[in-house]
Amino acid sequence: MTITAVEPAPAPPRAHPAPVRVSVARTPLPPHAPLALATELRRLLGEDQVFLFESLAGPDEDCRFAAVGAETLARITVRDGQAVLDGAPELVDRLHPLVDRAAGNVQRLLETLHGAFAVETDVPLDSYAFGFLAVLGYEAAWHLEQLPPRAPGQDPEITLTLFRHVVTYRLDTGESDQLQAHAPEFGGPGVLGDGLAGLVRALPDDAKIPLPAAPEPYAVRRTVRREEFAERVERCLEHIRAGDVYQIQIGHRVEVTTPLAPLDAYRRLRRSNPSPYMYLVPWAGRTLVGASPELLLRIEGRTLAMRPIAGTTARAADPAEDARRVAALHADEKERAEHIMLVDLCRNDVARVSVPGTLAVERMMVVEHFARVHHLVSTVSGQLADGADVFSALRATFPAGTMTGAPKVRAMELIQEIEGRPRGAYAGALGLIDVRGQAATLALCIRTAVHDPVTGSYALQASAGVVADSTADGEWRETLIKMSAVYAALTGEGLTA
Repeated sequence: MTITAVEPAPAPPRAHPAPVRVSVARTPLPPHAPLALATELRRLLGEDQVFLFESLAGPDEDCRFAAVGAETLARITVRDGQAVLDGAPELVDRLHPLVDRAAGNVQRLLETLHGAFAVETDVPLDSYAFGFLAVLGYEAAWHLEQLPPRAPGQDPEITLTLFRHVVTYRLDTGESDQLQAHAPEFGGPGVLGDGLAGLVRALPDDAKIPLPAAPEPYAVRRTVRREEFAERVERCLEHIRAGDVYQIQIGHRVEVTTPLAPLDAYRRLRRSNPSPYMYLVPWAGRTLVGASPELLLRIEGRTLAMRPIAGTTARAADPAEDARRVAALHADEKERAEHIMLVDLCRNDVARVSVPGTLAVERMMVVEHFARVHHLVSTVSGQLADGADVFSALRATFPAGTMTGAPKVRAMELIQEIEGRPRGAYAGALGLIDVRGQAATLALCIRTAVHDPVTGSYALQASAGVVADSTADGEWRETLIKMSAVYAALTGEGLTA
């Protein structure tokens, strides 16, 4: 099936195939560590059958939720305009008419999937019960915005994966539940059946597992030299001086080839850089290993929230120096101007799907503290309008303005021209979307390494926001700060200029 990204398609025919009826049983589980469960499930089922989300450190507003998923039921992959559906045969047969009904339009595909399932459960509507592990690469934007044609890439723009089992963790109470989905189309009880509680009771104490050492990397390759990055910054400044844009997020990539396995890389990363949105996620034959600080989108019932980050300084070991850096960050006119610009972008995006009068900036330009850095963070919220749901909110807010610049579409056109290659997963988003349409948590895919098992390499990427008074050296240093934690987890070394 061919998927294109152009004008919103006309309304689809009213006839709609009957939804797949899914019952979701909720079973409380004994206390255990999400990483320990994910590690054991990866051993039992295979690395491509398990995902892990953790929330380990950072602002309380972000450290609320963790999840482990196991046993893939079905997956929709959109790559270069082609949608491929695979999974349990009976489920695929039921979903094919629903996917075909999209008639070649990704926006309609998302709308159609909202009605693909009828879920029976006691899980409240504003919490996750059953749905998709969603990974939207940066290039998914070409299906949601009017952008110039781009060259085909090897990475999928969108993957949407259903799992039979998801364990959710409420970090404020320490409680966890197994959510097990049942439907005739799922083809029996699966590999785990009802045995997850017994598996949890036998898990080892994760804290006693030694932290793996970082082997010496085989090779480290910078795809852009410092001088080339300076030329990119100057091109951005030319467009800013011409009044074409106000800000552009421009970046580069580092590739590390190492025998370090993704699970070991993740264990090292979570120890050195505990973050609110950590993940170990299979993606298109590769693995995403990440420690993202930033929420793209959270929906709980009818409330939509975004938490844009713009403004960064490294933490210092000395408390007095650390306090000085916090004060300097909060007073930095360049950082403040950039942040206000990006908050305005978020306000515009949220307003597109919110009830008039409900748009609010709940927190504005607050310095929040993370394991290795301090960031300027704001919170923008609204109440979803009638007829809006998680899928329409995603269309309105993706990609994040903090990953593009402003105005968003023109900045994206220039990023494509100046960077000259697809970003792939970087600057996209990933998380869980409940099919009932009123619960979702999606983090930005940043501070992430993409592992390719064929080459044994990890790809790291970061960008910096170029504004009128930017310097090439300053923006170069910012990208290295952003990549430093992941680089250190892979190599045991610092990332030098």
